[in-house]
Amino acid sequence: MWSSKNEFGSAAEAQMRKHELFLAFGSILGLIATVGAVEARGSIASERPYAAEHIDLLPADIRHGLARLERPCGGKAAATHYFSTTIEAGGLHFRSLHFENFACERREVICRAERCLHEVYLEQSGHSRRVFSAYVDDMKLINAGGAAGLELDGGRPAILRWNGRAFAPVPSFGKGIER
Repeated sequence: MWSSKNEFGSAAEAQMRKHELFLAFGSILGLIATVGAVEARGSIASERPYAAEHIDLLPADIRHGLARLERPCGGKAAATHYFSTTIEAGGLHFRSLHFENFACERREVICRAERCLHEVYLEQSGHSRRVFSAYVDDMKLINAGGAAGLELDGGRPAILRWNGRAFAPVPSFGKGIER
């Protein structure tokens, strides 16, 4: 005698399990196709690390200054995403440039030993004015209680605070490191 039961249970249950497996397999294939399409459109991992677009988006007066480095560096100005960072503090807008992230075949143009040039610009009324420049390992703009500051790393760590005209050493600012 023929039975509608097998190792999966009834024939209807077996058909349901096949349908569920088919849906799961289809979902996995769809996910793989989506990830592939996203990668094809571009991601940070597939983007060119040094790109002129990162310079082109900077304010005009900063771009003009960087253009002067093209000849000594041996190529068109280009940078990574993190070449330029910004911060607002005390109603002021500051922009830092990290030259370790600037394309330059002749690194000695922008670096001294292991320390590269770092600059800070104050942006006001459509103009940018350089207010700080140093060769350090790293520099970070900070906002501590509405006041702009710089954390410098290189040699001896230091914290500087914006005093309205320049960044100056201030004891017990931010993390409490004195210069």
